[in-house]
Amino acid sequence: MKVLVGLFVVIVAVAAACLLAEALAFGGAWVLHHRGLYDDEIHWLESLQPVMPWEKGVTRLTTQRVRDRVERVLYADRIDQAVHLFADARARARDAGRPMEQELVALGIETYRRAADRMVKHGRLSEAADWDDSLFVLAIRSPAPHQRYMGLAAFSEGLDLRVRDGKPCTALARVQWAKRGLGGVVPGMGSNVEEDLMMQCEQQRRSRR
Repeated sequence: MKVLVGLFVVIVAVAAACLLAEALAFGGAWVLHHRGLYDDEIHWLESLQPVMPWEKGVTRLTTQRVRDRVERVLYADRIDQAVHLFADARARARDAGRPMEQELVALGIETYRRAADRMVKHGRLSEAADWDDSLFVLAIRSPAPHQRYMGLAAFSEGLDLRVRDGKPCTALARVQWAKRGLGGVVPGMGSNVEEDLMMQCEQQRRSRR
């Protein structure tokens, strides 16, 4: 009987300790969040994940806060910082062995789109095309059809930008790069696109001889 009572006391003590740890974790995060200390909140939650493996809510909240951080800087039009933070969020997902959430993919698409638009605005067309290619790589294997479509649209825009920048051979090389990565076909791309680029590339080479 004493053994059972002792075991019960231990179980109650462990349960109480777990509840206290959860209260401290989420309470501390709430305080930091409402003080606008977003980076500190993420660091706080991350520091607790190893010692609270049973509480999946900590991981979910951390993931959400990391995503929120990208969104805040993106819609504040701090594109360079958004690119950096999105890369960090993407790396976190990869290191954790989990796919990116659709919300994070959407933020990445918007981040790369705005980065490309900014380069176009400054007349840096090939650099804009590089960002379009990054969007393409991010979105082309998304399970969401509309995200795959956005990736293909960005890739087509990137080809056009390279041609406008006087680099049809580079555009042709990007088509070949995409085909290798996708196993031979760029879905949705007209069969005449590569042929047109080959002709333009050859014409440019001849004109330079």
